[in-house]
Amino acid sequence: MANSSSEDSQSRSVWKYDAFLSFRGTDVRKKFISHLNDALTEEGIITFHDDRDLERGNPILKGLEEAMNQSRFAIVVVSEDYATSQWCLRELAFMVELAEKKRFDLIPIFYEIDPSALKSRTGCFNKAFEDHEKRFDAETVRKWRRAVDIVANISGWDSKTRSDDSKLIQEVVGDLCERLYSEPSDETSEFVGMSLHKKRIESLLSKDDSDDDDDVKMVGVWGMGGRGKTTIAKCVYESLSTHFPSRCFLGNVKDDFHKHGESSSSHLRKQIMSEIFPKSPLNARCVSPEAMKRRLRGKKVLLILDDVDDIQQLQELAGDCKWFGPGSRVIITTRDKRVLDEHSVKHIYEVKPLRTTQALQLLSKHAFKTNRPQAEFRQLCLDIVEQLCGLPLALRVIGASLYGRNIAFWEDKLCILRNSLDKSISTPLKVSYDALDEHEKTVFLYVAGCFNGEYMDRAIMVLDPFVIRSKPRLVTLMEKSLISMSNNTRLWVHDLLQDMAKDITCEGKMKKRKMMWNFLDIKGLLTETMAGGSKDIEVESIMLNMAEETGLSINPETFKRMRELKFLKIHNNSTAAGSKVCIVNVEDFDYLPPLRYLLWEAYNLKSLPAKFATNVLVELNLPDSSIETLWSGSQLHRTSASRFGTGIGIGTLWKLAESRFQNDLGSLRHMNLNRCRNLIEIPDLSKARSLECLCLCDCESLVELPSSLGHLDKLVKLSMLNCKKLKSLPCNIKLKSLKTLSLDGCINIEDFPFVSDVIEELGLRCTSIELVPDSISRLSKLTELRLSHCKRLKNLPDTFGNLTSLKHLTLTCCPNITVFPMLGNAVETLSLNGTPIEEVPSWIGDKVNLTCLDMSECKKLHNLPHSLRNLRNLKLLYLRGCINITEIPQVAGEMRRLDLYGTSIEKYGILSEEEALVLHNRDMDFLKGFLTRYVRMYKRKRNSR
Repeated sequence: MANSSSEDSQSRSVWKYDAFLSFRGTDVRKKFISHLNDALTEEGIITFHDDRDLERGNPILKGLEEAMNQSRFAIVVVSEDYATSQWCLRELAFMVELAEKKRFDLIPIFYEIDPSALKSRTGCFNKAFEDHEKRFDAETVRKWRRAVDIVANISGWDSKTRSDDSKLIQEVVGDLCERLYSEPSDETSEFVGMSLHKKRIESLLSKDDSDDDDDVKMVGVWGMGGRGKTTIAKCVYESLSTHFPSRCFLGNVKDDFHKHGESSSSHLRKQIMSEIFPKSPLNARCVSPEAMKRRLRGKKVLLILDDVDDIQQLQELAGDCKWFGPGSRVIITTRDKRVLDEHSVKHIYEVKPLRTTQALQLLSKHAFKTNRPQAEFRQLCLDIVEQLCGLPLALRVIGASLYGRNIAFWEDKLCILRNSLDKSISTPLKVSYDALDEHEKTVFLYVAGCFNGEYMDRAIMVLDPFVIRSKPRLVTLMEKSLISMSNNTRLWVHDLLQDMAKDITCEGKMKKRKMMWNFLDIKGLLTETMAGGSKDIEVESIMLNMAEETGLSINPETFKRMRELKFLKIHNNSTAAGSKVCIVNVEDFDYLPPLRYLLWEAYNLKSLPAKFATNVLVELNLPDSSIETLWSGSQLHRTSASRFGTGIGIGTLWKLAESRFQNDLGSLRHMNLNRCRNLIEIPDLSKARSLECLCLCDCESLVELPSSLGHLDKLVKLSMLNCKKLKSLPCNIKLKSLKTLSLDGCINIEDFPFVSDVIEELGLRCTSIELVPDSISRLSKLTELRLSHCKRLKNLPDTFGNLTSLKHLTLTCCPNITVFPMLGNAVETLSLNGTPIEEVPSWIGDKVNLTCLDMSECKKLHNLPHSLRNLRNLKLLYLRGCINITEIPQVAGEMRRLDLYGTSIEKYGILSEEEALVLHNRDMDFLKGFLTRYVRMYKRKRNSR
């Protein structure tokens, strides 16, 4: 008989055995049980069973109970003489007790006996109990009878219905393997046990007669970090989304609140409203909670608020149930249960650690790429699962680190986990970090600290000087589950791993640290006290988050001791009053180290310091800053003088300085000067041949761009939204790589820009363009064109139909557009609302890819052609306010939204809904009945006035 100590039972939270076998030895031990045990063992299933002929005493019974406590399943083979054994009945009563506590599952096998015989008062079981009543007290026998009755009512295996024992054994073993190792069809690759989570959360979301607030429910998903709350929420969201026409998944609420500082609430409310009302122009103005409440209170929505850590976040984004329309559901994930309690969230689901079987499966997924461990690794897997406490994140990370390793490596890893002095949940994560090489560690810390949520390519171009060829290291970190990448190639690091990275960077003496995140440490580094020293400060990276800080004064002399500084990031720095970070002794701020990456939000000086060597600068980000020019002439003069001496003529000096700064930008690939409202000029960019992205949005004082812009052969994106003083782009610029050009809101732009034949996205909304030239047809790769609110724009040329790649066209509120534009066959969304177009041509039926047609407020528009019924992919049709529409449009397919409010469809009356009619999977016969009911309602209301 297998032994199990009391100490093991108390210390281990895992199942030591997959199955506990209970049987009457004299009946089945030598044949059926022997074959069953061999079959289970062959499948890698660990069983516990003992020899029933042994004389039993109390110590043995205690050992059996401990073995049952350490088993995942109990298989009870009920034979004819089973009830004659008091030991079998004692075991059975204890197993039933554990099963009722959901401690394990009970699987009965009725061997050569009818299950009904267990409850019969005339059969062999009844005679056995009559004998027991003579020897034991009534309460004990009553307990045994109850256990037998419960087992008799459990659906089990009946040997009499099988042709032979081998068939029965095969089915029992197959079923147990399925329970132990297989996962339900809706499980995700990242998380096991999802079916149970979904079932329990959906039961909390279901309608309850006791609910008030018109059946609006808020449900909290609560648990410690790393247990999979976000994964669960995403799975539930995908499952329920088809039942909610309006829905929004708002991820990383905590991080976004910290990232956007004081404007975070408004930013996130706009994000929610843009998801729920995707075409509404009001979203940009919906900044207050009251406005959001007014718009949502009649709307049935599904809203997920992921990773909330403060009651203010809930108050700003989901005040209470009365904010939402009947039937709405709000799911909130958080680590802090008090946040849910303070917000009066009644329904809370706690995400508990994975059970051992599930944990074993998840570990196996990553360590062996299968649902079950290899036989020789099974005990090691159980031991590691025990150390990781059922935490999915830790199981994925450790499992990935063990993939393809030999047993000795596994044993070393287990030893480290067992002997760590720090028993917190970060221990297994730290073990995986320690196993990385130095380059991998560097890449991980930078992704966790600086590039979490950023595109992979953008991270690589900054990281390569720190780590030669950083991409293979990123791939390795993904394989080890320390970082992940979304479908759109953004890098992500879990909260727990990010916290671990911060702890790592805080180790050691401050002056010796390579990377700094902690505000107090950085404050001490940049103050007057540190500036007075003489030794160099070895820091390479500073990441300063001012979201929760009130202010910081920097002594510029400190930067002169940071000659190794390559990465400087100061964000969440702006307030209504200005910058939180200020430079003391501004006149002394003439030096910055040779940075690779610079992000300084709300930089409050007029230019960058004179002594700033930018030859290795890859990213320059100064959004919301006070700069007027990046480098002024006087600064060039002083810099050159300090570098070349004073015995040089001014003309020569100027050329040398100018040449220096042209060369300095040779590594620059990304420049962001958004919302620098005082910026009046851009420096010479002729040497910035590697520049790929230039962002100059809301630079209201910028009048022109330098002609050197034409030398930027690698520029892919140029964004200049709302540069209201900009009149034109430089003449004869090629920009042969440019794919995205945004000039929306540049009200003084009059000429249609031709900058690149490979352009894919062109934004010209609210410009003063009058004509689109015939030669637009050469833009063969153009997929999106925005021309809304161009008040002077005239009808588009016929050559417009030659744009074979164009998918999205917006001509909203263009008063001189009177003719429906010619279109290529690729068009998917077309917005012509607010134009004086009178007719939709019949050839519209040929545009089979069209999914959305918006003709709202086209006052002169007449009935749509019957060819519209050919558009089987058309899902959204907006005709609101088209007063000359008198016939219901003939459409095909499954319409998602049809807005006819304010039309003159007399047959069906005027629909009184404020919002569009939302139709899910409805054919036109149902639509007519739907509209007819509204007509009757309208007539009753009109007659009652």
